[in-house]
Amino acid sequence: MNIERNLIFIKGEDKTEKITYCKYNNGKYDVTFSGNARTYSYNYDNLRWLSKPEELNPKDVLIYENKQCITGIIKIFKFEDYYRLIFKSGFNKLYHKSQIVIEENCLNNDLSNDCFKYLKMLASYINVSLDEDSTFLSKQYEKLTTVSPSSVLANYLNPKKMTKLEEHQQVIFPFGFNISQKSATENALSSQISVIEGPPGTGKTQTILNIIANAIINDKTVAVVSNNNSATANVLEKLEKYDVDFIAAYLGKSDNRKKFFETQQRHYPEFSQWKIEAEEYETIQKELLASQKTLEDMLEKQSTVARLKQELASLNTELEYFNSYSNTNKSTIRSYKTLFNNNSDLVMSLLVDFHIRLNKYIKFDLKYKLKNLLKYGIISFKFYKNSPEDIVEHLRKLYYELRFKEITNEISAIEAELNRYSFKDQMKAYSEKSMRLLKAKLAKKYGEKHSRVNFSEEALWKNFDSFIYEYPVILSTTHSLRNSAAKNYLFDYVIIDEASQVDVVTGALAFSSAKNAVIVGDLKQLPNIVSSEIENITNNIFNRYHLNEAYNYSKHSLLSSIISLYDDVPKTLLKEHYRWHPKIIDFCNKKFYDDELIILTSGEENHSPLAVYKTVKGNHARGNYNQRQIDVILEEILPGLKSKKSIGIISPYRDQISALQRVIKDENVEIDTVHKYQGREKKTIILSTVANESNDFIEDPNLINVAISRAEDKLILIVSDSDIVNGNNNISDLIRYIDYNNFEIINSNIYSVFDLLYSSYSEKLLEVLNRNKKVSEHISENLMNAVIEKVLSDHKFKSLDKVMHQPLKMLLRDTSKLNEAEYKFAMNILTHTDFLIYRKIDKMPVLVVEVDGYYYHANNPKQLERDRMKDEILEKYNIPILRIRTNESGEEKRIYGKLLEVLN
Repeated sequence: MNIERNLIFIKGEDKTEKITYCKYNNGKYDVTFSGNARTYSYNYDNLRWLSKPEELNPKDVLIYENKQCITGIIKIFKFEDYYRLIFKSGFNKLYHKSQIVIEENCLNNDLSNDCFKYLKMLASYINVSLDEDSTFLSKQYEKLTTVSPSSVLANYLNPKKMTKLEEHQQVIFPFGFNISQKSATENALSSQISVIEGPPGTGKTQTILNIIANAIINDKTVAVVSNNNSATANVLEKLEKYDVDFIAAYLGKSDNRKKFFETQQRHYPEFSQWKIEAEEYETIQKELLASQKTLEDMLEKQSTVARLKQELASLNTELEYFNSYSNTNKSTIRSYKTLFNNNSDLVMSLLVDFHIRLNKYIKFDLKYKLKNLLKYGIISFKFYKNSPEDIVEHLRKLYYELRFKEITNEISAIEAELNRYSFKDQMKAYSEKSMRLLKAKLAKKYGEKHSRVNFSEEALWKNFDSFIYEYPVILSTTHSLRNSAAKNYLFDYVIIDEASQVDVVTGALAFSSAKNAVIVGDLKQLPNIVSSEIENITNNIFNRYHLNEAYNYSKHSLLSSIISLYDDVPKTLLKEHYRWHPKIIDFCNKKFYDDELIILTSGEENHSPLAVYKTVKGNHARGNYNQRQIDVILEEILPGLKSKKSIGIISPYRDQISALQRVIKDENVEIDTVHKYQGREKKTIILSTVANESNDFIEDPNLINVAISRAEDKLILIVSDSDIVNGNNNISDLIRYIDYNNFEIINSNIYSVFDLLYSSYSEKLLEVLNRNKKVSEHISENLMNAVIEKVLSDHKFKSLDKVMHQPLKMLLRDTSKLNEAEYKFAMNILTHTDFLIYRKIDKMPVLVVEVDGYYYHANNPKQLERDRMKDEILEKYNIPILRIRTNESGEEKRIYGKLLEVLN
């Protein structure tokens, strides 16, 4: 019988191929078989004959058996609940629908297919060489004719709203955790696509390991891929540290695959100590659940301590400035006694109230003193006999003293609580118990076997189901993942590390091999490099299609593409930083990470972690090479280093690197470009900028971030003494930061802003103004505050902040430039800026914004004179000012434009 048109079961068995004749006759079937002339008669109930099947196109569907995609199919015939598959070899096999999973090729969808064609066309122009084959990527796309709708690629080609995955078992953390890592792990296990932003030193690998552990406990498979071999090697190294590396296969390019199969482990670890009875396993699970909440609370307290220490470090720096600025002798001021426990918030509130009263020119009468008695508990009325200037100065100083004491006490109290709880021991115990569960799971899975299967490389396409059972974790390069598994196999998870350096074409290829994806990277680090030639080619291809900008090859890495494409993608920033000197990472934190990182390291006392060497003035750079900076390294920096180990010298330019490598042969000194150093670190980093003038390198925040964040203990910067030093660029900001933290001011005529003092003042002032609707003259300032906050939220201005009512006198150090009238005006306690926008890095002024009420200013000669004088004083000290009248419009646009003008 024709097996393509008929399906005949006799007593439940498919006998179609053996039957030559079959006919229904009086309630029975007459059947003859090949090679036998005899006719057999079967009762109606013993024979089932299905015909006229539906034929399916193999290009339109994917068929899976036991999670393995069935390949080599040339024809598919559907007989009701049965499918007959016919293969290239001529072999055929029958499946009941319960035995297989049939999925429609997502490329049948026009939108998905259009996007796929775009990626496929890009692949033909992008050279990703593997095993000396520069057309490797294009060939991979040629082979990819069907895409599972269950794959991440299907979602990427035609984005859908993110939905929660099925509930997992209890999440454990064998490799330890913090608050951010816990959130990232849980998001990864509950979402088809999730993003983990991992700045340097925040435990990115630890998070990846916890995701792997939970996947394995739930009998899932995981692929960990990266364009950077060191990233995947790091994962394997950590698995090896805990004796669980036997579950991972390090594949990828042919050399790695060959080495793995030649050296694969023949034996399992000794499982006898890993086994746990079911009752004990359940007990440990309950203990972990019980301790996890307390650990989370303690982790929050640990983060609070870290934030407080950051604030205390800033406060100490400000106190140095304040003490050098302040001319107040505390003993000459009649202080006040209070019925309340005085605190910094109460003092700040008093300072704001005092300022508001001064601004309204109201005397300190008995009513005011009684009000302060009730509100602040001030019982010593003699305090008001001090001059307003002395009162303000005293309150500022008192705020610093109280805030310093409060922070110190709070740190001590929390640290005492952490010590009483034995936080480190409890976290260690939690991790060890979690590891016991993981190892118990592995012992249960592998423990009954005496010896391990020895696979050949052919297992990847001939016996992959057995191979993936033995090695449920596959490590590979991003573009070669499909070569490390059976055709169209879907891993349960693909974790793509260093995703800011993965392009959309290569990333999409990895997406085709997994049901769920975890995208790990850092948008503030280096993206994938796109040459100008490839940029032009890919832009032309992109313009032929009507696609979301997120797919634009030249403008997006895989990481930025995902973040741009999905508004609802679960995204976690790993905030807790563990590795580098706090002053080094603090610059990156303020400059690039919007102060979101929690720095948990502590620096050595009497240790200067940052230094700048300025070469003497002159045009020392020749193209991308600077001999003077090389001389400085050889003759001044290297001889002066206390530690001669773990030293890295980096530069953005290959010419400079080559020249340095020719003259420095010390094996303890590693010399390479910034790009090559991403993902690596050294105790000491020497950064040679080379250039005489500002250029693309100095203006590239990602490159500077990578360069600085390679240094664990010390960063030494070498620059030319030129406009670079005093300009508005990343290098000049770093120099300002270094100078500020060494209590040196770049421009001695201007004081830096007292950030904590006046940030607190601004917050309290706004709180009072919002509460007190009668302060009508400040309504415009409330509105302007909202406008400025909106402008500063733009990524271009992330390194800036603002305060309200900064006293003018606190901006001026050298008053010799002022005439008598200007000096009297500037030193007046009531003379302040409405808004001061400043750099977070060194607290230096960037722009003053004044809000001029139309009727008050236009019809008030005295106020106009004060405005003129303030403008002239600020001009003398090179502090830009922008005046905005309340009867004008376009405030946001004007502030935005003025900031761009000032910064550029």
